[in-house]
Amino acid sequence: MKAFTKKTIFFFSLLYIGILASVGLSNGVINSKANFKLEPNINKIVLGNSHPAGTFNDSLISNFKNLADPGDCYFYGYLKLKELLKQNPQIDTVFIEFNPKTILKWEDSKLWRKHQIPNYLPFFEWQDHYLLATSNALAYQQELIKGIVKNIKRIKENQYQYIDSIGGFRHVTASRIHAILDTITYNPKKQYKMSDIQLSEYDIKYLKKMVALGKDKNIQLIFVRSPYHKKFDARNYEDLFQAYRKAHFGTIPFLDFKDFNVDDLEFKDPEHINYKGARKFSVWFEKQSLKNE
Repeated sequence: MKAFTKKTIFFFSLLYIGILASVGLSNGVINSKANFKLEPNINKIVLGNSHPAGTFNDSLISNFKNLADPGDCYFYGYLKLKELLKQNPQIDTVFIEFNPKTILKWEDSKLWRKHQIPNYLPFFEWQDHYLLATSNALAYQQELIKGIVKNIKRIKENQYQYIDSIGGFRHVTASRIHAILDTITYNPKKQYKMSDIQLSEYDIKYLKKMVALGKDKNIQLIFVRSPYHKKFDARNYEDLFQAYRKAHFGTIPFLDFKDFNVDDLEFKDPEHINYKGARKFSVWFEKQSLKNE
């Protein structure tokens, strides 16, 4: 029995050493060759989730790149920003989506988006590994294996271009707004009260890391809130959100577009505008940007 136990321990020790070596070596290769370069004229970017992804039509905004990704959380936003700033010294302004839903506990679950860990694994810092490994060890090991496979495939295919796979403007043609609004009962005066355990514990720390990185690199960071419908339930968190923003990020400029004039048919659903709304907003945003230059 002792001999069997020793052999088992030895086997798993070799297995984990092999996994760690594979991760380290493949990560190193990709890190040295990864391409996050933007066009030289692009000095402004926007990061965040599906809200800015469907709002900022970068074909209508000068010197601007939309790198928001639906479902993104600040954990991956930080990794993305870190690599972008390394290779694009021309970036001087970074817009980051910040709205009531992004401070809630459910954002922490987005760390486990299935394709994100393998995609961003080469750019993890040890703290990132530690967070994932200690919060869900089994899932972390599974995603690590997927990451190794992804790394090897990328190296084999000599595919080190990342810009096309880390976000972009979403041209959404659909509009389901009227069907959804018919099912909504909304009280504009109702405000939710929440305890600390209902707020993000892990992901929000990475927004703070993004802020610190921007300060360290002398980058202008600006929080933005993309337009959403007057009956979207995020409005029920408004008091909480504003108190939280002022307490934790009171020094960060905040451009609030939640009440931007968008017609119902220019919405995809209560929390997202479609391509018509994006065109209206982006044309207006471009004009405002030119005024401020």
